Amino acid sequence: MTRVIEWGWYRFRPAEGWLSLALLAAAVVLVGGAVLEVGWTAEDGVVIPALLWGLGLGVLLAKRPLPSLPAWLLITLYALLITTLHLARLWPPLPVLLDGWEPTRQFWLQNGALFGDRIASWFVAVLGGGSSQETIVFAFGLGLLSFLLAAFAGWSTFRQQRPFLGLIVLGLALALNSYFGVVEIWWLAGFIGVAALTAVVIHYANLEQDWDSRGVDFSGEVRLELIMHAGVIAAFLIALSLLLPAFSITKLQEAFVQWTAVQETDETLGRAFAGVAQPRQNLPEANPGGVGGSGLLPRNYLLGIPPDLAETVMMSATVSLIGANGQPEIAPPSLVRGTHWRALSYDVYTGRGWAISEERRETIPPAAPIPLPPVDGQTALWQEINWVKDQRIIRYSVGLPQQFAEEVTVSWRGLSDLARVWGTQTRYQVQSSLTTAGPNELRDTAVTNIPPAITARYTQLPDAVSQRTRDLAVEVAGQYDNPYDQARALEQFLRQYPYTLDVELPPEGRDPVDFFLFDLQKGYCDYYASAMVVMARSLGLPARLGVGFLAQTPDENGVQTIRQINGHSWAEIYFAGYGWVEFEPTAAFPSPQDEAAAAPMPTGEDPFEEPYEDVAVPSIPEPVRPFPWQRLVIVGGLLGLVVIIWRRQRQKRRGWDEVQWRYGRLQASAAKIGQPVPASQTPDEFTAALLTRLDWWGERPYLARLIAPMRPHVTRLGAAFKRRQFAPDHPVDTAVARESWEELRRPFWVLRVLRKIVG
Repeated sequence: MTRVIEWGWYRFRPAEGWLSLALLAAAVVLVGGAVLEVGWTAEDGVVIPALLWGLGLGVLLAKRPLPSLPAWLLITLYALLITTLHLARLWPPLPVLLDGWEPTRQFWLQNGALFGDRIASWFVAVLGGGSSQETIVFAFGLGLLSFLLAAFAGWSTFRQQRPFLGLIVLGLALALNSYFGVVEIWWLAGFIGVAALTAVVIHYANLEQDWDSRGVDFSGEVRLELIMHAGVIAAFLIALSLLLPAFSITKLQEAFVQWTAVQETDETLGRAFAGVAQPRQNLPEANPGGVGGSGLLPRNYLLGIPPDLAETVMMSATVSLIGANGQPEIAPPSLVRGTHWRALSYDVYTGRGWAISEERRETIPPAAPIPLPPVDGQTALWQEINWVKDQRIIRYSVGLPQQFAEEVTVSWRGLSDLARVWGTQTRYQVQSSLTTAGPNELRDTAVTNIPPAITARYTQLPDAVSQRTRDLAVEVAGQYDNPYDQARALEQFLRQYPYTLDVELPPEGRDPVDFFLFDLQKGYCDYYASAMVVMARSLGLPARLGVGFLAQTPDENGVQTIRQINGHSWAEIYFAGYGWVEFEPTAAFPSPQDEAAAAPMPTGEDPFEEPYEDVAVPSIPEPVRPFPWQRLVIVGGLLGLVVIIWRRQRQKRRGWDEVQWRYGRLQASAAKIGQPVPASQTPDEFTAALLTRLDWWGERPYLARLIAPMRPHVTRLGAAFKRRQFAPDHPVDTAVARESWEELRRPFWVLRVLRKIVG
């Protein structure tokens, strides 16, 4: 292995040396780190891979006899490829690859479809003159620019031998990011220092190549001296960058932004990239919907809520069934029992709670249909809502809204995935569709028939989801062969957990779902719904968290009164051909699927019994014992003692004593700093040669204080070995040999490191 590493080290070593490449890579990484600190988008993780791939390809092509135009065409194609593969998540994990072609194909199909859906959604919003919260296009441009900048830095350094050109371009990018992103100054200061050192090292490496080609004799000591002096200059530049006051360009900026073209461009970019972070502007974003809190779970307003606030009326509403003639009819109580007044859905589970992604907005005229994909098994409903609590503009509906009597704004995920709807009136009317497909219809569906973009978006889970949560989902529902029975099994299993508002918050850094399932084992709707969605996703079922209010029993006039205490969350599962279907895993609340399962079957058909296997709630684990640090220290000490004894015994087996062994270490250390150790040398000859070598190192002023104390110890150890070998009858002071070697170990290590640096 050592020989392979050495072969690779010298085989692929650039003519300018590994240090030159390492310094250039450090400058590139500093630029990437500053971009990541801003957090422009959630997908900014593409920056570092793009920078490293770009630098590597730029250096590789710079070293090949390829003309500039074909080389940069190849660099551009690879930039597009690498950026797309990363942002579309088209790198299949090893388990997926090992499963064969079909799982790999499904992985590519789903992630590629979601990527295309997000790109298309951005273009639809921007070309239509609307606003887009979608950040994937900005991230794509960020990754592409990062790749090309790093490739240019490598190209200008190793092909054109003009490192300053590439470093200046990188520095300008870093400066713009630092200004508009408001990052710490030390990123720019560190880059200035590294850039200065990089330019010096690469320039000298180019001079060495020129001298070699012309047969000029030069000393290898120049390199070390130059690096040391350049390091001092780089440190001075870093300190100067940190200490000097920042240069203000406020007036220049104000004059620049007054230009009409700049203002128009800024307005267009603001609409196109509304979801991108804007630290320089520091504009607080209002919550237009006012629903669902921050997206973190559990929602604190459900804990210890005062009775007077709990009884606060939020809205009143009526629900009617749209008959065959298109006119509203009184809806039977069984139709809306167990349903929900839906406001929005959360799609991103973070491992700590939920977040909502909204990519574009579209204005829908009054009475115009919302362009949702057609699905089967729907019942049309008509609702009249009177919101009385505040000026909240979120629109509520039973099921998915289809059209409103007023002008509304629709927020989309992708091209046709509705997130939520806003309006301006506190009284409004809405027509919606509620999935009322029966169990047998939903059992006949298949996950493979679901649109790939839906599957990709709504089956994503973070690494924070524990393996035991995934295993429990398989234990509960893995034996069923259709998505409906899997979803119902999860729903029925979770309803075994006791319902209560009196629960403690999850510990810091703990996944709420794992905490609920295995430790807390009681809770309220947020816990139940989150657990069902996460477990369903782990089985490959597209699922999301719905938020709103629980439907209430209407009075004699058909009016439902919704109070604050009725705030609720539930699970929604997507079924091919039927769309989103609501499930109620929270104990003590009716499930709409109970009504669907109890519906009478057509004549001649036997009702399907649902014998879902009873899976017991996991037993509460034993308290985690603290890590036995004391035992670890004791065991480590014993192992260290065993190693020392073993080494002593090994010396004895070889017939070495204390003096011989330490003299052997001295010879090995001398060889590592460039001093040959021929077998024909006598101890005196070896000692004299080593002292001469140390004198060569000591000629450098900064090493004089390190080398001077080494000379007497080398002489004493050499003399002790000579007496041991050639005067065995005379006693040898082993303590002298031991003490001398202990004093020599650290200086020899420093010299070895310096020799590696300077080559």
